[in-house]
Amino acid sequence: MPSPAPRDDQADTLHVRQGGIDSAHATRIDVRQGGISRAQATDIAVVQGGIGIARGERVSVQMGGIGLAVTSDARVSRAFVRSILARDVSVEQAAVGTLAANHVTFQRPGLVGLVLAPRVDGEVKALLDWRGALAVGAVLALLRLGLRRR
Repeated sequence: MPSPAPRDDQADTLHVRQGGIDSAHATRIDVRQGGISRAQATDIAVVQGGIGIARGERVSVQMGGIGLAVTSDARVSRAFVRSILARDVSVEQAAVGTLAANHVTFQRPGLVGLVLAPRVDGEVKALLDWRGALAVGAVLALLRLGLRRR
């Protein structure tokens, strides 16, 4: 009796080329000009593609995009990531919406909406740091409280 074909979520290494899949779970995921809605792996690499939610030890994206990256080590190069939650992040000429990490390194100028990190190295244009976010949050809380009283 032939053995069943392995499923995508059981693969050791998964390559996505010029196509897309809904969900993937593997040791290594490599996306080139394709996309995945949800990916979980030890290593995730995206080149000219995209992932909705990426979870892994190491996540890298080059000339692509990720909605949410939850990882220990993130590398973003000439790409866009909406939100990153990581231990260490390296950004090179990229844009990140929200970044929360222990250590962030900007190798070339990058743009970040909100940075929450105790240590940031390199040149960055941040719309808000943790102090600015705290101030905006306080103003919004006061406005909400004032609107409730009416």
